[in-house]
Amino acid sequence: MTRVKTQDGTYTLYSARYGETYHSTFGARTEAQHVFLGGASVHQLMARKPLLRVLEVGFGTGLNFLLTAAAVRAAGTALEYAGLEQALPTYDDLKSLRYADLNALTDAAEALLAWRQEIPSIVPVGYYARELLPCCTLRLHIGDATTLKLQPGHFDAIYLDAFSPRKNPALWTPAFLTRLFEATAPGGRLATYSAAGHVRRALAQAGYRIVRRAGPPGKREVLSAARPAA
Repeated sequence: MTRVKTQDGTYTLYSARYGETYHSTFGARTEAQHVFLGGASVHQLMARKPLLRVLEVGFGTGLNFLLTAAAVRAAGTALEYAGLEQALPTYDDLKSLRYADLNALTDAAEALLAWRQEIPSIVPVGYYARELLPCCTLRLHIGDATTLKLQPGHFDAIYLDAFSPRKNPALWTPAFLTRLFEATAPGGRLATYSAAGHVRRALAQAGYRIVRRAGPPGKREVLSAARPAA
């Protein structure tokens, strides 16, 4: 992994395996906040739910998790966060991103690093759960996301943040996106950075109502998808 400084001053990692960065080089934190927390209407969901259940496809560097945890803690609610990841970055790679230096993220970032240091550098396939902070539980599923059983109607918000459809097509198929729809709670939302036509059509075919949103710097548009409440 190679550390990359992005245009908003925050860092991300470059994956040689996929030939892509985990977050936008135009601004890692800016993208995460706009595309995922904004696209999934996290703040609106928190206003009416004492417990927010989030699923992230492509946990990666953990930045989306850290920003969500900070928002939930500021709102005084609780978070149950499930992350799907095939190969978790090492402790040294995560530490190099210096997320613990960012305001509001320090406690969660330090807790995530401490937990990462306790497990093997190459994390075996399996399920790992930890209450990283009071009222903030992280559940990581390491392995092939397409084989994982997802609880129907469980998640209030889904972040679809896998590597691109061109590089990681298995996580963008109509069959997998239909499984994500089935795992979304009525009234819940899915957010993704990809606005590709085949992704938009597959999400709509699964049952989501699609909204095209203006993208963050470097991206013309992104998608937000809602499961109807009834």
